[in-house]
Amino acid sequence: MRHILFPTDFSEAANNAFLYALNLANQLDTKLFVLYSYITPVLSATHAGQPEMLADVYQQVELSKFDYFKKQAPALRELAQNHKLDPSKLVFIFEEGTVVSSVKKVAKSEDIRLIVMGTYGASGFTEKFIGTNTVAVIQNVQQPVLAIPSQAKYAPIKKVAFTTLFREKDLPALEEVVSMASLVNAEVYCTHVMDDASNPAKPLLYGEDWGKKFQGKKLDFVFLEKKVSVEETINSFLMENKIDLLAIVKRNRNFFDRLVNSSLSNKLAFHSDTPILVFHEEKDAK
Repeated sequence: MRHILFPTDFSEAANNAFLYALNLANQLDTKLFVLYSYITPVLSATHAGQPEMLADVYQQVELSKFDYFKKQAPALRELAQNHKLDPSKLVFIFEEGTVVSSVKKVAKSEDIRLIVMGTYGASGFTEKFIGTNTVAVIQNVQQPVLAIPSQAKYAPIKKVAFTTLFREKDLPALEEVVSMASLVNAEVYCTHVMDDASNPAKPLLYGEDWGKKFQGKKLDFVFLEKKVSVEETINSFLMENKIDLLAIVKRNRNFFDRLVNSSLSNKLAFHSDTPILVFHEEKDAK
């Protein structure tokens, strides 16, 4: 069984995401690795001929960070028990390094399937809002990242929307979404916004073809007529259908940069309480 990784700074927003992550771990019957990482400051010797002082300073920094970590870990266990969650799924990890490097290391060593991280604020999907660490992980780590808005409260996932342009490279992400959804008995809505300038028959044919690949799965294809903008159309669909989770494919850096600066992000998942699951495009897909 592949596991879930939860990088944290033990902030209030992170603790909210922790409850979401542990609920998922309990529901999927898998381990939740809680990762706390720190960066050692770059120092120079104050007095020439006393480089040994640096070693002492570095040791004190590490001890201070580890002491903080040791105090916070029991607090998370208590938080889990207060919410009637099984804390036996928890595995705590203390690492020196950046969040990205630490996440990569643990993801590789512990066979991580999913990374869960918290976001901040309520003013839009920007680095200040979502948090630079979450953005960095999404941009640099291959595993899918589930970003939890600070206002989101965990509820059983029953409806998942997956947005697509019907590109073949979206298929591996859709397969993963359907696989995850089946574990929690959720319905997946493969959603496409019809472009005014495109041939409406094409996406319908793609939907029919893709549907054959997922026979027997709880997967519906939804074709939406664009109203005002793609962002507004998707947002309306999420609200009207009470979607619990939005899944998207991060195709490249430019795509992601446009996303985090577009009205989609300001009006969509991070403006409300809808978690968003970000996949990387499969490089080897054709």
